[in-house]
Amino acid sequence: MKNNNKGVKIVLVVCVLCFAAILVFTAAGMGNAGIVPLSPTSLVQSTAEKKTEKTTKNKVKETVENKTTEKKTQATETSQTQPPATTAAPTTTVPETTEETTIPLVSYSHSETEATTAATTLPTTVAQTTQKASSATSSGRIVVDPRNVQWNLIVVNSSREIPEGYVPQLKEILGCGKYLDYRVAPHYEEMYYAAKKDGIILTPYSAYRTYERQKNNYNNLTSKYMSQYGLSREAAAAKAATVILPPGTSEHNLGLAMDVCNVYDSFAYSKEYAWLQQHAHEYGFILRYTKEKQPITGIVPEPWHWRYVGVEYAKKIKDSGLCLEEYLDSIGVSY
Repeated sequence: MKNNNKGVKIVLVVCVLCFAAILVFTAAGMGNAGIVPLSPTSLVQSTAEKKTEKTTKNKVKETVENKTTEKKTQATETSQTQPPATTAAPTTTVPETTEETTIPLVSYSHSETEATTAATTLPTTVAQTTQKASSATSSGRIVVDPRNVQWNLIVVNSSREIPEGYVPQLKEILGCGKYLDYRVAPHYEEMYYAAKKDGIILTPYSAYRTYERQKNNYNNLTSKYMSQYGLSREAAAAKAATVILPPGTSEHNLGLAMDVCNVYDSFAYSKEYAWLQQHAHEYGFILRYTKEKQPITGIVPEPWHWRYVGVEYAKKIKDSGLCLEEYLDSIGVSY
């Protein structure tokens, strides 16, 4: 029995030694092949590292995908919230008209409310807009529409007025804040610079006046005459009208007249006045109110008040020695 046990033990020892030899030879072979045998602990650690690496990669991938999704969402929201780009409407350029429309002279009478034209028919454009060049008001004045008569020869005075609210097309002169009718402004500037070459300064004193300003000036002078002379309003208003015309009856409301330098009687003795007397007609201006013509114009002498009528008519009126009203009578235009 003891011998059998010894035999078993010997066999077991031999088996163990053989197994150990096999492990040694196997390890040596792997070492030569560049393979390091892993212990059970190493195998566990390697497996854990691989899981960690895989988890990390998945997280990175998920993060990238989330950012991409956020960007797409933001782009979609932006496109939905921002208004669509608008296309600017095309601008239309209106060409400026350089040619002046010639409107025939119109014949007026204080006893008539309808105008009778000297020509057979009015231009089509005028005939379509209005057939009346003047009409009577409750004050008894004749209302003259500047758009229906020859603009540079229009007559306004205490019995003839332009429509309330009428405003001419204006142009600033010499950059001084004074305005004239756009057709008159270039002629005044030309005259100004011509005089300047001769050492004369034709300072623009009063040019275009609004209806409201004319009204205030007239009412203020009327009130002054009432308190200064003890006149009734009607008498004071009539006296004021010889100096400052009622609103709508002044050539200043048309932008056709300029008060030059000042409004003093002494201006008649100045070198500026002398120059104007000699040259103003060359630029289309006439001295509108003189002492000799006061019974006709109804206005006291104003040596500073120069009215534009155009070069052609200014020369004819100066040569004739007539005032504007007389000249129009002489060519068959009553007023």
